[in-house]
Amino acid sequence: MMTALPVARIRMIMKSSPEITSVSGESLFLITKATELFVENIAKESYIRRKAEEVVNYNDLAEAVAEEESYQFLEDVLPKKVLVRDFLKEYNKEKKDEDSS
Repeated sequence: MMTALPVARIRMIMKSSPEITSVSGESLFLITKATELFVENIAKESYIRRKAEEVVNYNDLAEAVAEEESYQFLEDVLPKKVLVRDFLKEYNKEKKDEDSS
């Protein structure tokens, strides 16, 4: 069973759940392969959206998460970065709208 991710680390993560008492070799292999495919897929989506020539960065990952419905569950983990300047502008706009209502 050849995998790109360290199987021992995946086993340790799986066993860190209190509900898991033992992990079979087959389930460990399947979870490891599924994780590899997931990482490969999100990396490809991020690569498509990259802004830099050769590098995929955080913003590329965050954009893939924001735009792909299948990654919506990661929005809290990989949110788009917001500059303080942009946040304050939006906040003041909303506050002004509330005051005028």
